[in-house]
Amino acid sequence: MEKSRDALKILIKGETEAVAMYASFALKAEIEGWYNTAALFTALSEAESIHIKNHLQSLGEDFTPDTQKTEVGSTLENLNAAIEGESEESRRLYPRLIRSIKSELSGEYGKVARLSMTWARKVEKEHARLLKKARKAIKNGRDLPVDKIYLCKVCGNIVFDDPGEVCDVCGHDTQFFKQIKGDE
Repeated sequence: MEKSRDALKILIKGETEAVAMYASFALKAEIEGWYNTAALFTALSEAESIHIKNHLQSLGEDFTPDTQKTEVGSTLENLNAAIEGESEESRRLYPRLIRSIKSELSGEYGKVARLSMTWARKVEKEHARLLKKARKAIKNGRDLPVDKIYLCKVCGNIVFDDPGEVCDVCGHDTQFFKQIKGDE
């Protein structure tokens, strides 16, 4: 189980840094007048906090990682950095760590850890897709075209405008969604 614990600690550290990074990116986007993009960064920060909570539950112990300082550029630069990070996590980091600890992921502990990592991997892929929409809009001189942003409080999935009846990632119903932006 040592590989599993080490993998979860790597993920918790990365998600902890992402929480601070997205909070900083949200502030920068707001300063630059990209209010919908700022709301997306805020939702991303909260989503990464959910991943931390889920990974900590899987880890089964207290763990507070050392983190690095966030570099903040323009909103477009921040979007590029965020897309790169989310894509890297969903395509390489999560699959590599899940494969490396597969033999250890058995029993109740393994089930929770596997579920936590699987949800986070799927969510990170969706985050990258939403960030690309924001980047495309800003490259065209417009803010992200979205009226409402919802966050699944179970897995961290983010949905624009209509969350549907259940979360596409974890399957929980809409009572588990929190509205981040829009009329409440």
